Amino acid sequence: MYRVLQGVRETLQLFSSNDSATMADWDMWRTGKAVPRDYEKENSPSTGDGNVEVIYTVAVLEVGPLSEANSNMTATIEYSMAWVDDRLAELTNYVTPVSSTLLWVPPVAFGRNVRRVAHIKDDRKHNSTINLWLQRQGILFYKTTRKLELICPPNLDKYPFDDYKCSIKLHGYGRVVFPFRQPSKYYRAQPVYVDMTAVTSQYEMTGLKLSSRVGPFNQHTDTDTDCVMFEANCTFPANDCPLMKGCSDESDDCYGCKHFVGTCSYISAADQCSNTSSGLSTLEVQLSFSRRRWSHVFRTFVPSVVIVGCSWISFWLHPRDVTARVQLCVTAILALITAMANNRMKLGVTEVRAEDVWMCGGIITVGLALMETVVVNSVLRGNIIMPSFCKRRRPRVEPTPGPSTSWAEDEETVDTSSPETADKIDFFSRILFPISFTVFVIGYLLHYVG
Repeated sequence: MYRVLQGVRETLQLFSSNDSATMADWDMWRTGKAVPRDYEKENSPSTGDGNVEVIYTVAVLEVGPLSEANSNMTATIEYSMAWVDDRLAELTNYVTPVSSTLLWVPPVAFGRNVRRVAHIKDDRKHNSTINLWLQRQGILFYKTTRKLELICPPNLDKYPFDDYKCSIKLHGYGRVVFPFRQPSKYYRAQPVYVDMTAVTSQYEMTGLKLSSRVGPFNQHTDTDTDCVMFEANCTFPANDCPLMKGCSDESDDCYGCKHFVGTCSYISAADQCSNTSSGLSTLEVQLSFSRRRWSHVFRTFVPSVVIVGCSWISFWLHPRDVTARVQLCVTAILALITAMANNRMKLGVTEVRAEDVWMCGGIITVGLALMETVVVNSVLRGNIIMPSFCKRRRPRVEPTPGPSTSWAEDEETVDTSSPETADKIDFFSRILFPISFTVFVIGYLLHYVG
């Protein structure tokens, strides 16, 4: 294993060099003249246990935006693989480009969530068709870049406080195994890195998980039954990399952002996986995202709070200003409904989201303020029966001595005092409505954010 890693490291170091002799040998390998006559590309390299161990490195070069309407997202992934083929040993004295169409390469296929695959050509290389190199010890280094169109349905129940995960699976066939590999003092290259300057999404990338496992050959089997050979969990702290788009690799900060690794922890359980030759080997890259929320705070939550607060101005208007109070509340309701409808039409989703719950809470609050205006107006008109504690009882006045009159009333009189009752309703509304809405906001944040 150490010999393979050393070979990969030497290949990576010599890959960028311009050697005219190396490029001259490309013509011989491209035409097949340098390929041994008894070599059969259909047969995998012979090993002791029958498994072909493929050392790998994964680079996430670009991540596009997610479409909530059709659950599509694009990602450009670069896979670098290395393996040993003793049949090709001692055929060259240096790193030589060879033809991938004439030699055995690991048979791999992407998982079901990859809808479309596009080949990416690297113009920085001398020849865009060269993607396989051979070293003297028979070590082959294979590099391929694919732009993938992924199907990763998001869970929008907590929108816009939702997190998002998308997995990219690469299945290896023909007894191909992706073994354990992690940085060490001999080989410090990371198994996976991300170009953070090319992550253009409404989400921010918060982590990455790389796992190599072997499971039953039936792809429809639950992944929980797979045996994990190697796992790397990397967390990405908040940084300024998204602000360095289009930067040059000459600076250390730019290079660090284009080869960002984060803080990784590694788990190896290769010894616990037995009978790997009869299973399906899978190399999975799981991207973790968290939605960028500040734009939603200033675009949705702050305006809606202001609209709801403006509806409470009706409690400070005179109870007889019915027209102004009704217009204020109705305008606030229509503004909230319009904002809610526009967001749903733009995203093209039908499920109930956290944002819908928020907007409905604001609409209900403003609707209750409108009902309060109706109640106050009814009290002023005397069309509503008020509770006894809202009634004002007049004190009994003793009649003054004098001649008796037939129209004098000596019984106790009761007055509802409608204007004062309406003022009391407005007074309590000024206190209860803000408190109730504050309780709703706290409960909302605890449920969806906490």
